Formats: sequence, structure tokens, C-alpha cells
Amino acid sequence: MNNIKFSYKYLIICFLAISACTGVKFTFSGVNIDPRIKTFSIEPYTNEASDGPATMAFQFTDDLTQYILRNTSLLPAPQGQKGDIEFSGAITGYRVTPVSPGGGESQQTQQQRLTITVKTNFINNYDDEKSFDQGFSFFYDFPGNQTVQQVETEAIDVIFEQIIYDTFQKALADW
Repeated sequence: MNNIKFSYKYLIICFLAISACTGVKFTFSGVNIDPRIKTFSIEPYTNEASDGPATMAFQFTDDLTQYILRNTSLLPAPQGQKGDIEFSGAITGYRVTPVSPGGGESQQTQQQRLTITVKTNFINNYDDEKSFDQGFSFFYDFPGNQTVQQVETEAIDVIFEQIIYDTFQKALADW
């Protein structure tokens, strides 16, 4: 048993020594950011969807900024300057659709779905092959006896959380 503990300690020490000597950056979160990338910029997203709250684009921009700050060591680019990586885009879809029709004479929908689509233009100024222009969508199901306005705050939070995660993974995770 002591030999096993020793070999793990030895392995960790070797791993740390190699990484310190070579300057290689190892990550355990699945995010692999080029060490040259130090800053990011986010152009305020716009709302091109015909429905939804007026503050939706501002919320998405702020949520994306906070997510990057929490999950990386990147810094925002100075005011008015572009970052080493750049995000911009628009909320392009906001729609409520019935998911499951009700039975019986009332034919009331038993469940509804709010779907939001956000188009993101991502520019990696160090590796153009990692740049993309792509739409991301997610949905939130809610009971048919509620209106979208009754669930909108929670629904948008849940949807944006997933879209931001997907955007972040596409931009900064090497799969």
C-alpha cells in the first residue's frame, strides 16, 4: 500500500515539475486557452427577436461576461479596445409553442415551450480556425395553465445558462 501512495506522489511531483519547466498550461476543466490569450471583449448583444423582455440582450451580455470572468483567468479588454478573443451577436429567436396538446373537450395545452436562439460571432485573433458564427438554442418547458410572463424570469435564466455554457465550450474548450 505504501508503494502505491509513493508512486502517486512521485507521479504528481513529476507532473508539476515538467509543467513548471516547459511552461505548458494544463487544465482540468476541459478549457484549453492558448497562453497568448489574455483578454476578451464582448460587443453588446442586440435583440432581433420580435418578442421577449426589452432587457434580454443586456442580460445575455452581462451573463456571458460574468461566466467568462468566473471560469477563466482572462481579463476584459480596456474600454474601446478589442480583446484577444471577441464575442458579439444577437438574440434572433424567442418563441412559445405548445408541446403536448390536452385531451378532452377543453383542448387546453398541457405543456408549453419557450425557445430562445442566440447567434454568436466569435473571433479568436490568434487562431482564425477557432473563430465561428453560429446560432445556439435552448428551451424551457412550463405548464399549459401558466403564461410565459409567469415563468419568464426563471425560463430566461435557465435558457441563457445553457446557451452560455454551449457558447463557452465551443469557443474555449478543445474537444
